[in-house]
Amino acid sequence: MKPDERQQTEFLQMLSQCEGILIKVCRYFTRRRPSDFRDLYQEIVCTLWESWPEYRGESAPATWVTRIALNVAGQEIRKRKRMPLFVEYDENIHDILSDEATDLRYQPLYRLIDSLQDDYDRKLLFLYIDRHPLREIADITGTTEAAVKQRLYRIRQQLIEIKQQDTDYE
Repeated sequence: MKPDERQQTEFLQMLSQCEGILIKVCRYFTRRRPSDFRDLYQEIVCTLWESWPEYRGESAPATWVTRIALNVAGQEIRKRKRMPLFVEYDENIHDILSDEATDLRYQPLYRLIDSLQDDYDRKLLFLYIDRHPLREIADITGTTEAAVKQRLYRIRQQLIEIKQQDTDYE
């Protein structure tokens, strides 16, 4: 097998192992819009492929993928903020998104998450909700466990205030 083919095979194996992470990040940061979901997924995969030759295996592949995915998602959010808002209707939305995204029980949670203004807060909350240990969250975000714990506490307080101010979240 040629070096390029071996590298491609290893990348595709890693990608299939970490696909759940990519889907969660895309779902979380695109507000469940199918076209945004596909665009962000493609952007993350391209960035991972470009970075693959530099991956040294110093961290677990899932940690590496999560870090890159969150960074790309943050970049895309910043790009989107500069773009005009378009509203589209896609009849195939239920075919593309998972049951959780369309489940009415999760809608109040997603509205609360969408109310967060800070991209870093959204990243931390995503990792926390996805049950990453504090140490791993600190590794992914490049901060300390204490800083992560304090920031998560502040996010929780902020979400409680938002929920108390608006009764639509119940």
